[in-house]
Amino acid sequence: MPPKKVDKKKIVEDKTFGLKNKNRSAKVGRYVENVKNQAAQAGQSRKEMIDKEREKQAIVDRKRAEQAKKEELVELFKPVQVQQKVPFGVNPKTVLCAFFKAGTCTKGDKCKFSHDPNVERKTTKRDLYTDNRDEEKKN
Repeated sequence: MPPKKVDKKKIVEDKTFGLKNKNRSAKVGRYVENVKNQAAQAGQSRKEMIDKEREKQAIVDRKRAEQAKKEELVELFKPVQVQQKVPFGVNPKTVLCAFFKAGTCTKGDKCKFSHDPNVERKTTKRDLYTDNRDEEKKN
């Protein structure tokens, strides 16, 4: 004899009959949701459930592959960093590291340039031995 067709709503109604405050109590609400989920999955075969899981996993894998591809492209096409040039006689620790400013300095403590953001704000000291009067008049 073939199995009888059973209405899922009827099963849920039978299993939750007599529960007080079905719509108000959080604990009972979770139980009712659990019963609904079980009733919904009762008609599905194991093979169908496995197929659905595989489809979900394939979608997740596809998204991960796309994300990895994007990250690889960003890594490949990031701009090349050119070493900073400092005029002769200037202490490099008085110049802010351009890579540090961009957030890409990988040298850390070994970097010959300064990683202190306040260094850039400091002005250069005036040279007492040169005559700058001509320059001041032009400005």
